[in-house]
Amino acid sequence: MYLVIWIAFFQILFILFSSLPYSVNVVVHGLVGVAILGLAFRVSRELSRSSCPARIRRISKITRNLAVFQGVLGLALGMGYALSWGSVYAGVVSFLHVGNALAIITQASSSATAFDMWEEKEFQIAPSLPS
Repeated sequence: MYLVIWIAFFQILFILFSSLPYSVNVVVHGLVGVAILGLAFRVSRELSRSSCPARIRRISKITRNLAVFQGVLGLALGMGYALSWGSVYAGVVSFLHVGNALAIITQASSSATAFDMWEEKEFQIAPSLPS
């Protein structure tokens, strides 16, 4: 689960600080994005088969759905640049794309931490205190 978080994190850093040509950045970014999408599907599938709490499974499904939406946004952004649809369109879609990337990291972190806590039996009901 943590692999999704770290790949997405380094993906953001790569795009922000890469000095490679634009076409190389787009190809690398797209390939890494497909890897994140595949990992999100794998994590969601594995958690759905586990006996972990339903909330963790729901969060992993949301992460998977955000990864799908991220791919759609990436394709829309690429098409907008290729067809020169303008800076306003590119700005709005870029903003959504970056915001969604941060949401993926947030949701994946949440489910990974919760799963670890469940796996380590840290989810225990506190004993009732006498009245």
